[in-house]
Amino acid sequence: MKTVVTGASGHIGVNLVRTLLSRGRDVRTVVHTSKLGLEDLPIEFFKGDVGDIDSMVRAFEGAEFVYHLAGHISLLHG
Repeated sequence: MKTVVTGASGHIGVNLVRTLLSRGRDVRTVVHTSKLGLEDLPIEFFKGDVGDIDSMVRAFEGAEFVYHLAGHISLLHG
């Protein structure tokens, strides 16, 4: 059962991926730049950008479940 996770390198994402793996799920993560915390896990990495619809269509191909955890963080400096 293929499960796709966006935002998998974040705190919640890493923990979700570990939980899914412990439950026998086949996990594909959509990564833009960072694989931090995921390097040693038996998962598929898909290089993509959640802002690019064509990229997401390819990333979600064959998936039964999608967890969308990606988000944009903006830090304001005053």
